[in-house]
Amino acid sequence: MIKNARVLIVLAAVAGAAGAALAAGQITITSPEDGATLQAGTVVHITWRNVTTNPVTIWLTWPGHRTQLGESDEKTDGMLMWRATKLDAGAYAIVVEDKAGTKATVNVAVVGDPISAPSLPSVYATPNPFDLSSGGGQLTFSGVPSGSKVTVYDMEGREVKAITGDPLTWDGRNERGDMVAAGTYLYVVELAAGGKTNGKIAVVK
Repeated sequence: MIKNARVLIVLAAVAGAAGAALAAGQITITSPEDGATLQAGTVVHITWRNVTTNPVTIWLTWPGHRTQLGESDEKTDGMLMWRATKLDAGAYAIVVEDKAGTKATVNVAVVGDPISAPSLPSVYATPNPFDLSSGGGQLTFSGVPSGSKVTVYDMEGREVKAITGDPLTWDGRNERGDMVAAGTYLYVVELAAGGKTNGKIAVVK
């Protein structure tokens, strides 16, 4: 489970090719690539592969400082979304580290000043947890402005379902029409007026 911290963490896709940074042969950051330049205000899709037996903590570091972006109990692949705000312009390192000290690091540069970034509405999904034990039901995304789009992802960052319309609802099925497995899912809301926000869904059966 990913927990939000001081830094605003939101869901979205990150532009650019994925790279890799390997530490101790156990944790690999698959995105962003080492040396990436990120525009302030954009959303960074941080993904990693963890083959240790420990949960991990994700840090943003710079000389003499670090701030926690999130945590994950996933001991295989994981993902987290971080918004590079106007306060973050500069040179940084993203670090994924387990409690034993095994870690992977990528260096990134954040540039620009997104003063005009739009304010984001409060969006939530109900019911949450979403119970699919009866083989049906509808989850509704509330607080979403008209014309927005919702995309549901699994915890490995793979797209499960893209949703449009009014109201925005999800029946728990993927693009092929198959019912999804129990677990945690992430969703990205793309606003018609610009900007993105996110949330998390627990699916139970």
